[in-house]
Amino acid sequence: MTMRRLHRLFAHKHGIAAVEFAVLAPVMALLIASTVEAGQIMMIRTTLEGAVGEAARAAIADLALSDDDRDTAMRAYIGKRMSPYNMVEGGELEIETKVFRTFGSAYPEAYQDLNGNGQYDPPTESFPGEPFDDRNRNATRDLAVPVEGKLGGPGDVVAYTAVFPARVYFGFLSGIFGKDGGFTVRASAVVRNEPVVKAATL
Repeated sequence: MTMRRLHRLFAHKHGIAAVEFAVLAPVMALLIASTVEAGQIMMIRTTLEGAVGEAARAAIADLALSDDDRDTAMRAYIGKRMSPYNMVEGGELEIETKVFRTFGSAYPEAYQDLNGNGQYDPPTESFPGEPFDDRNRNATRDLAVPVEGKLGGPGDVVAYTAVFPARVYFGFLSGIFGKDGGFTVRASAVVRNEPVVKAATL
């Protein structure tokens, strides 16, 4: 091939813009869709965390109401706050509460994972056991110990956990941001019941 023909080949630029667009368009579309999806995840997480926190604070305000009434109002409020967002097909908002007598009993006692196996190793005949924070000084590592009830009574500590199975906007991103067409958002709150004179309204 002569230099003249090479020069004519490189000078021929018809259709280059179309080729560039064909190459870059999918990449740009993926970036834009990913940005929108990430924004949706942040918005849903923020809304769920706010809803759980507000419902928990309102549920502890008037202990004159029955356990069932406070539980029903709490669940209705969180459900209403999350209603603008789409859930995966067949999914549902899950709300779990656990009641504890004290904050200390709401969390397992911390321990030092000396061998790095991800779990607490108790004492054996040849091993004294991994060190732990013995909060109640009973020489035994205590786990979180809930008591019966939905939202507890005066002075009880209540742990709220809500799980929302959100649906992705763009189905082709489900492999990146979740699976089966959605992703799971979780929010938690731990509060102590304190009786007040005025009832809270959700």
